[in-house]
Amino acid sequence: MISVTGQTFEYILQPILISMHRETRAWLSSADLWKRELNFFQKILDNHSITNPHEEFKKQVDHFQHLITYYQGEVVDLFRKKLRNHEKKLAQILREKKESDTSYFTEHSGLMEEVQAFAQTFSGFKQDLFNFIERGYSPYK
Repeated sequence: MISVTGQTFEYILQPILISMHRETRAWLSSADLWKRELNFFQKILDNHSITNPHEEFKKQVDHFQHLITYYQGEVVDLFRKKLRNHEKKLAQILREKKESDTSYFTEHSGLMEEVQAFAQTFSGFKQDLFNFIERGYSPYK
């Protein structure tokens, strides 16, 4: 049986593939954390949305809730699916000893760039949400 995490020296590219595997696993872990964070953020908004009657506040809550729904229901789930499929391809390459299949490397690079870009977007979203929360839920502060 071939281990993705240990080197067997049967493959020229195996150290590179192992590095790619680790990077992909790290992003899968990040995606799991994003899901948990989004659930937490939704609870925060739910708990405070009924306490503030200001129209501007409700618009901001609505904006954040739409982003949470979009990130949770589409973006993060899509990344998780892509990353798992990417891992399956890696296992297949190692199982079939198809080191000449370079499409995996191109796919890996593109997927990592895509996930990194979302990580930056998500970081900005969190910063905006935290700023909103720190204002004390008041549009007048």
